[in-house]
Amino acid sequence: MKQRLILCFVFDLILLFHSCEEKVDPAIHEHNEVVVTNPIPSNKVKIDIRWAYTSLPLEMEIREPGGAQTLALWTTGTVQDGKRAPFGDPIPNGQLVLKPGSKKQFLLVMKNPTENSVYFFAAPHSAMPVEHSFGFKFKCLCVNHAFSIPPKETWYRVVEIRLAPDFLGDTLVLTHNLIGITKERMLQFEKSASKSLPSEMD
Repeated sequence: MKQRLILCFVFDLILLFHSCEEKVDPAIHEHNEVVVTNPIPSNKVKIDIRWAYTSLPLEMEIREPGGAQTLALWTTGTVQDGKRAPFGDPIPNGQLVLKPGSKKQFLLVMKNPTENSVYFFAAPHSAMPVEHSFGFKFKCLCVNHAFSIPPKETWYRVVEIRLAPDFLGDTLVLTHNLIGITKERMLQFEKSASKSLPSEMD
């Protein structure tokens, strides 16, 4: 009888111990199992600019500046079909090659062949490989601002990529997600953002 009471007591202790254990959600402790390499210096860095689209029927391309006209960084506008455009040839495959310590200005260009105005904004860009994402600056279009393109016009924006002199790595993939929105949402956002968000066009 005594042995039975001892066994019951031990069993109760085991149950109590398990019921008091902290239950940890494994999702809280997840780590990205991405294979990371140590980037090395390179005298040429291939930069691949890519786009993802959400509710936006148009496509973005990157182009060289056009002719002798020099446009200031952040210049944004639209040009009607058949009019002289301030941008030149498309940059093949959306790829640039830069040296560390250098910078490159170019234009983002989006044509609206439809009969309706199109409104969109850009989510902050992502950079891959992650270990190469230190030491560059992309002065682009994800600046808490919405853009509009009238029908039958082509939108453009002057942007710039800069690499630090000590940039490490030989490749960099920069991806923006472009999100289509309504005119009402654009106007509502810009009205509130002008009061609460500082400009990032530095």
